[in-house]
Amino acid sequence: MTTLLVCVLAFWMGYSVNQGGTCAVATAYEILHHRRSRLFVGLLAASATAGLVAVPLVWFAGGSAMLAGTVGVSGTMLAGAVIFGIGATLNDACLLGALGRLGEGELRLVLLPAGLAAGFLLADGTGIGRTQDIRDSILSAPGATGNAVLAAFAVILAATIAHVSRGRIARPPGQWPFGLAMLVLGATGGTLYATAPAWTYADLVRRSLPLAMSLENDVAALTVTATIAGAVAAARRRKRWRPRGIAIPAVAKTVGGGFFMGLGAAVIPGGNDGLVLAALPALSVGGAVAYVVMLATIMAALAIKHAWQGRRPSADRSRPE
Repeated sequence: MTTLLVCVLAFWMGYSVNQGGTCAVATAYEILHHRRSRLFVGLLAASATAGLVAVPLVWFAGGSAMLAGTVGVSGTMLAGAVIFGIGATLNDACLLGALGRLGEGELRLVLLPAGLAAGFLLADGTGIGRTQDIRDSILSAPGATGNAVLAAFAVILAATIAHVSRGRIARPPGQWPFGLAMLVLGATGGTLYATAPAWTYADLVRRSLPLAMSLENDVAALTVTATIAGAVAAARRRKRWRPRGIAIPAVAKTVGGGFFMGLGAAVIPGGNDGLVLAALPALSVGGAVAYVVMLATIMAALAIKHAWQGRRPSADRSRPE
């Protein structure tokens, strides 16, 4: 029953990811080129929701749930955030975005695990990420501090949902309101990270490597499948399921981007989804700084890419990426 519940949560998380279009690269692009922060604010809403769900769950679950460990700011953590941001830009999608777009039929993303595996192998071989001092979150036990933080999460959630719900935005058939997608993403993601921390796409790839821990009784294979199934179901509901072929340039950017994301995710556990749905709700200072640095890196990389394309002949600029 526990495994079934976790898979149901993963399905609806994948569904909400596709419905909301949540992706660190899309978020950075929106801020940089459209001077809007709707996606960023939506991710804050998801993070606050995750905290409001995960923290009480840990308090009252009798040891069957736990918050992510917290880390301080370090050079290794900052380097990992920069490397992950470069990889996400090269891939044109972060880990969350890749799952959502895979659900829409972007088949090149089935090759992302190859790049992630190469990055994890290098990280494991060099010992990167093993030197972090991980501590329990200050929210792990009930108390006045925890109550105050939960109240703050509630205020943040109310403000962010109000922000993303302003105005009338036309939605195609089958499309959820953006605020609803962020609420479901936060609730399902927060519960998953608290009850089955090693459930993600990146965890599945890393545990499948030679000399890694066994996949026996590991729920990650089921949850990743359920997450992708949810993304596919949402895309079909929105009539956006359209399988696309795999071109050689797309293979290069997918595997190359995956390599850098795997290397970065070895330092910032879980990648960008872990930061938003586990590290920030646990009040990890290092996690918060890593997310800001990762987002800034993606924005810088997109700006450089835009400037480079602006210098190319018009005939080259007309070619699809």
